[in-house]
Amino acid sequence: MKPRYFIQTFGCQMNVHDSERMAGMLDELGYEPITAPEGADVLVLNTCAVRERPEHKLYSELGSLRKLKHTNPNLIIGVAGCMAQREADSIRRRVPEVDILLGPRNLHHLPHLIRQAQRNHPHAGAGEATDETSKADGLDLECDPTPVTPVRRSNTIGAYVDIIFGCNFKCTYCAVPSARGREVSRRSIEILDEVRQLNDLGYREITLLGQTVNAYGHDLGTLDDGQRIDFAWLLQQINKINPKLRVRFTSPHPMYFNQRLIEVIADTECVCEHLHLPLQSGDNDCLRRMKRTYTIEKYRRIIDQVREKIPHVAVTTDTIVGFCGETEAEFENTLRAFRDIEFDQAFMFAYSPRHTTEAWEWPDDVPAAEKQRRLAELIALQNEIARDKNRLLVGGNYEVLVEGISDKDPTRLIGRTRTNKLMLFPGDLHTYPAGSLVEVKAEEAFLWGFVGKVNTVFNRPQQPKMIIELQAA
Repeated sequence: MKPRYFIQTFGCQMNVHDSERMAGMLDELGYEPITAPEGADVLVLNTCAVRERPEHKLYSELGSLRKLKHTNPNLIIGVAGCMAQREADSIRRRVPEVDILLGPRNLHHLPHLIRQAQRNHPHAGAGEATDETSKADGLDLECDPTPVTPVRRSNTIGAYVDIIFGCNFKCTYCAVPSARGREVSRRSIEILDEVRQLNDLGYREITLLGQTVNAYGHDLGTLDDGQRIDFAWLLQQINKINPKLRVRFTSPHPMYFNQRLIEVIADTECVCEHLHLPLQSGDNDCLRRMKRTYTIEKYRRIIDQVREKIPHVAVTTDTIVGFCGETEAEFENTLRAFRDIEFDQAFMFAYSPRHTTEAWEWPDDVPAAEKQRRLAELIALQNEIARDKNRLLVGGNYEVLVEGISDKDPTRLIGRTRTNKLMLFPGDLHTYPAGSLVEVKAEEAFLWGFVGKVNTVFNRPQQPKMIIELQAA
């Protein structure tokens, strides 16, 4: 029987894709995936360090998994991702049963670390045992994050593509730079080869990933003809592969937006009419304490320019309430910004101090109850805005990429518009296979999208030839 593995993922889309990469490497080693930790020979928890809750959840999960280790001493437990990078000593101290710690820049070392952990096990074969106290770590923040690895894609419709790793900004609340290191762009030829391969395999949508995705290319220079390699240029090259391919990207930074990029986004057919642009606060004093490097006025200008070029664009954002020193007046400015900008959706969070950040040393002076009050008020406002915006779109016809059967109603399918709004509509996968593009009339609005009815089938998907392929990432 083949050895088996289980990967549990916490956090962002980049973590989801990192887990796909680790799964691909384990497949190549001869392991097979299972859907629960019991019975696994290798367990990997891919962690997030952005907020406090995933950190607590990690230790809770490890507390359960250590029991499996006592049942099966040869079980290999790995912790990967941002918490592994930032909290290695704490994890080792609190959960000594962990065999492997693997930072985001070191994923390609996973096969080597598994072999090392196997040799370190007390039940290793004769002649293989080494110091049982040694552990297998991949935590080099200066490591080149771009070697080729296999990937097990989690679906056959949409795919993630890494284009830039790390972050050079020093936001005072953010733990990402200490976990993912400095920015390094992938070579454009590798990205375009991957997109071309995904297109040939029948994928309908790709999401370009980077902590500061629109900083892409600043470290790559120019082509032989003098053309500067940057994010706008990359979007144009992807469009040449297939203008009908849906392209999304996350997450850009306001400081890397300029008029040229906005015009390229507007004029490039493959780029979806959806912009996710983190705001974090609507108050300039709070933004300065966060070291976000822009003002609310600059942020609004970007949104105005985007909407001028792309009138039907959907704009979404991330925002923190209760950051160090946030006054009631500063919070009111965030509410005002939400009213003025009218986001289609927002991911809103109460601030929690993160170890290794600059703000970790500052007083966390907004009481927890007040943070929750502000968060609830902001969520209520945003939900009202989102519903009102969606109601205005009822009656329109929208291109929808079919994703599958609704979890809540098996008589309905679910898909997404180009503006990233959910669409529920009657049907089955025989009539409208996953990956089909259909035109749906929106008949009823809800918070995250619409209920509608199919008007037209644009085209049906070709059957993807494979799920696992090589990626330079």
